[in-house]
Amino acid sequence: MVRRLLSAFAFLFLFGVGYVCATPPSVADSVGNGVSYDDKKVDVTINSVGGQLVVIAAEKITHIEVYSAIGGLLYSAKPNYSEVRIDNLPKTFLVVRLRFANKT
Repeated sequence: MVRRLLSAFAFLFLFGVGYVCATPPSVADSVGNGVSYDDKKVDVTINSVGGQLVVIAAEKITHIEVYSAIGGLLYSAKPNYSEVRIDNLPKTFLVVRLRFANKT
């Protein structure tokens, strides 16, 4: 019985990962419609030690958001500087989203 359950979980894991990673073409084509952005590379350095996060960019950061592993927003700010330091974060945050000043 246990062997059957383990083999069922292994089957779901192996074939479920390939399905989750694939993006349907309809979704991939519709992302970003109606919005035009110029591709631009910005040098960004992100250092994380303990509960402190340091983000240094070559341009001004207009908005920064830090999300946890379960998707909850931990920190949000509009610093308008090229260097941001955030203290007292949990050690398990995963996503840092940055927005830069538009220089057109």
